[in-house]
Amino acid sequence: MRSKGRAESGFTLLEMLVVLAIMGALGAMLVARGPSHSARLELRGAARELAAGLREAHIRARYSGKAQIFFIDPARQSYGTVGAVPHGLPKIGFLPVTPSRFVFYPDGSAAGPVVTLVSGPSRITLGVNWLTGAVEARGG
Repeated sequence: MRSKGRAESGFTLLEMLVVLAIMGALGAMLVARGPSHSARLELRGAARELAAGLREAHIRARYSGKAQIFFIDPARQSYGTVGAVPHGLPKIGFLPVTPSRFVFYPDGSAAGPVVTLVSGPSRITLGVNWLTGAVEARGG
């Protein structure tokens, strides 16, 4: 038996519909706003991607016993190891805008320029240590 003084607990159908309508309106506003992205995050992601490619070329040279050439070509929007399928470059700026080549030798040494990735005011510089072939990234 229910007492007349106690109210029923729970939500009414009308309350649930109002909450769903509000949530739907908020979701629609977020979708209409478009994807949120950060230029700095894109820059860091691009630097990690290129650094991983450079490290892979270094490892291949060490284990294959053959020099590996890694290129970055901003004009063609591609990068990769010579002889392999090139990858598409991320949509960021590069300095210099001319093609860059890094050579990794079987003894672990390397040769190559310093490449600067640019997105707005943020910059990350990638290079290789000539003696060890280690990939070096600075900035961000």
